[in-house]
Amino acid sequence: MESFDETRLLLATEGMPDWKRVAFMAYCCERMLPNYRSFQIDSGYGDLAPMRNALDAVWEWIASNNLPLELVALASACEQQAPDTAEFSSIYTSAALDAATATAATLEALVGAAAKNLIEVATYARDTIDLFVQEVEELDPNAPDLERRIIEHPLMQSELRTQRESLVMLKDAHEERGKVGIDLRARWSKIEQGSLPPLAV
Repeated sequence: MESFDETRLLLATEGMPDWKRVAFMAYCCERMLPNYRSFQIDSGYGDLAPMRNALDAVWEWIASNNLPLELVALASACEQQAPDTAEFSSIYTSAALDAATATAATLEALVGAAAKNLIEVATYARDTIDLFVQEVEELDPNAPDLERRIIEHPLMQSELRTQRESLVMLKDAHEERGKVGIDLRARWSKIEQGSLPPLAV
């Protein structure tokens, strides 16, 4: 069974260049963006474009090492799309908040402490599943088996497995940065199915 372990994540990225750490974060965010789209449809609030623009800039940096000139503005635009969870009743509200915040954190990793940001983004991706499972399964927050039921849920197992497998893939990628970056962008960018089931319409 998959589990979430910050120490294990750090060990898995030990010796990994920052651009690979950022690629992992970008992939986490790509899986969260469709969740934001579901929130948009459900609530009528928000704009996905700032996060899409941000991740496109991140993928460009991964492949080319060209730092986006508008880095601060891109991160700020993402943060402005984060919904106030007290104002919306959509089941995707927390997921939308995680998507916006994780994308901003991924941008910050281009010039900051990538290892720290990696844990932050991976945690947002996990928390998205955690809160969604609690809501859809109507779990009692005081139940003694709460954590076990969440970790064993298929959505959580899928997310944690994807995180682990993507890190293995990055560690095993030995081609030059540009080629790996282009290949990963083609494979991991603009995902249609997010980490949560889409809104039923």
